[in-house]
Amino acid sequence: MSTRLEIAVSGMTCASCTTHVRRALQRIDGVTDVGVNLATERAVVELASALPAQRLLEAVESAGYGARLVTELDAAGDDADEQRRDEDVLRRRRLLIFAVALSLPTVVLSMFVGDFPGKQWLLFALTLPVWAVVGWTFHRGAISAARHGTTNMDTLVSLGSTAAFGLSIYATLTGRPTYYESASGIITLIFVGKYLEMAAKGRSNAAMRSLLHLRPATARLRGADGAMTQVPTERVQVGDVLIVPAGEAVPVDGVVLEGHSSVDAAMLSGEPWPVDVEPGSEVHAGTINGDGSLAIRATAVGAGTTLAKIMQVVAAAAGSTPPIQRIADRVASIFVPTILTIATGTLLVWIWSGHGWIEAAIIAVAVLVVACPCALGLATPTAVVAGVGIGAQRGVLFRDAGALERLGRTTDVVFDKTGTLTLGRPDITQVASWNGATDDEVIALAAALEGSSSHPLAAAVLREAQRRAVDVPSAEDVVAQRGGGLHARVGGSNVALGTPAFLQLRGVSVGEPLRSDGSGAVLLARERTLLGSIVFADRVRDEAIEAVADLHRLGLKVHLVSGDADDPTQQVAQRVGILDWQARVGPEEKGVFVAALASSGARVVFIGDGINDAPALARADVGMAMGGGTQVAMETAQAAIISNDPRAVGFAIKLSRATARTISGNLFWAFAYNVVLVPLAAMGIVAPMLAAAAMGFSSLFVVGNSLALRYRI
Repeated sequence: MSTRLEIAVSGMTCASCTTHVRRALQRIDGVTDVGVNLATERAVVELASALPAQRLLEAVESAGYGARLVTELDAAGDDADEQRRDEDVLRRRRLLIFAVALSLPTVVLSMFVGDFPGKQWLLFALTLPVWAVVGWTFHRGAISAARHGTTNMDTLVSLGSTAAFGLSIYATLTGRPTYYESASGIITLIFVGKYLEMAAKGRSNAAMRSLLHLRPATARLRGADGAMTQVPTERVQVGDVLIVPAGEAVPVDGVVLEGHSSVDAAMLSGEPWPVDVEPGSEVHAGTINGDGSLAIRATAVGAGTTLAKIMQVVAAAAGSTPPIQRIADRVASIFVPTILTIATGTLLVWIWSGHGWIEAAIIAVAVLVVACPCALGLATPTAVVAGVGIGAQRGVLFRDAGALERLGRTTDVVFDKTGTLTLGRPDITQVASWNGATDDEVIALAAALEGSSSHPLAAAVLREAQRRAVDVPSAEDVVAQRGGGLHARVGGSNVALGTPAFLQLRGVSVGEPLRSDGSGAVLLARERTLLGSIVFADRVRDEAIEAVADLHRLGLKVHLVSGDADDPTQQVAQRVGILDWQARVGPEEKGVFVAALASSGARVVFIGDGINDAPALARADVGMAMGGGTQVAMETAQAAIISNDPRAVGFAIKLSRATARTISGNLFWAFAYNVVLVPLAAMGIVAPMLAAAAMGFSSLFVVGNSLALRYRI
């Protein structure tokens, strides 16, 4: 059985860094797969067998990076990560102010003020702190990489700025033109870009952090004596009774003991309407209580809550690597050594062509500085983080980035019927009354007989009685006949509820056979007089028609398969607008159906919610489980619709396509930028300061393009 571990990696600055970390981990025996994400600064390691986590951490550290094991993606851990990010942003902001305060005078003096005694030494004094203090961010990374026999973006920046600074010192001593503004400007401009990039990367994780902040920090604990105590949410244990006042967030998963209210689960599941809850209803951490106070018993706390599990899935998907990233990874593995080779060649060619070695060196510096492996490293992960986060906010969870990528290439959508396009439970669709009875009386008598039954039809009758607000009489001597019905004494009369055959055995004339529009129907009789009928059906979800129409507008073929009988399956298909449907399809046959579509060249997404859907979910290009479905379905699927809204399928496909376009645009920009500007720098057309500004802009463009993803759906 494979094991999955997650490692927080510090010190990564570009795509080359992710390659070094990945290779260091892949060299360990027992590691089957490694995904390294620059945007989230995480490495996800798949192990064939258990390995000491310390070996993995030491491998990352041996490559020159910091590492710590992410033991649990709970709220406290993510809060700590966020605090560390905030502290790092604040520290960098101070360094940035320091760098700008010294670099601006350097540029002004160098470019706009004539020569005066001591000018070059003043420029040296202004540049030295920038190069030594602010530049240490890059020098430290370059030294660490060199110590471990590797190179990265820090190598290019450190070499470029140090070369410009060193040449300027030599020029000052020999009375030649200096390049202090280039040395100072390179560090400052690239540092500006890295600062803005860090802030933007933080915004790309905003969707995931919004999930984290759904859970309140404290909970109101009710003791055995009824006394109320406010405690940290982390201290709540399973079985504790909590009070959730109106308007506050539910702190843990639980079941309602007292009170009636409506709960807003929009941020957690994407459901737009509040859900009514009463004693016996389940509530989840992070949902917002409406207008009534609730007493709940905790059933899951900490990492066991639905919210925590959603966060785990979202974080895992955001940290995974889609197949398209392999292109950038191959380039990144040779990027920095290639740039160093081009810079060296540029230096030699310019010297060989008769130019001075200082001029040639400055042009080589521009080559080092203009190259940007950061854009390559950020192109895919920032888009994936944004896409996965947007999906989570709308009630769609992706298990990994590969599912997010594959979904957009879907050609055929296959729905299971029950619990997917329908509610998955029998509801009353028709009530008829005869012989002086009323519809309400039929429901009231039926509810009297069904009051103690656990049959699904009984639940439908009781829901209808509650909806109609009828007075339900008491029933005595209730007797149930399996597969037939029930009979009892109600108000001194014998009342029977069941199939036509069951009533006929009790001497009731049922007349013409009943026609129903779905799952079945029952008859109600008092003594030997037929009072009415109740028709049941698995009701089609209100959103199903719109969901199927949306998929047709996207140019997709939509199919319906069901283990149910022909009539109800056909009726659902016609109701929602699906032409291709198949009934009486068993679990394995569903898998065969999906495989047959795939063998014909189709890319199939299957949507289901039951154990019998597991084979089809596993065989589809992307299996999507409805959030209200079984654990088996949720574990087999590559994506989940936690809102139980089939319209989320179309949204997920549009999100996938928009994410793929964003990734392609990012990669195109990252490649095109380097292909165009590196030669221009080698030709002496791009000066070092302009090169530094272009490098910073390249990373910012990629991150900004990913952040704009939510506006493209």
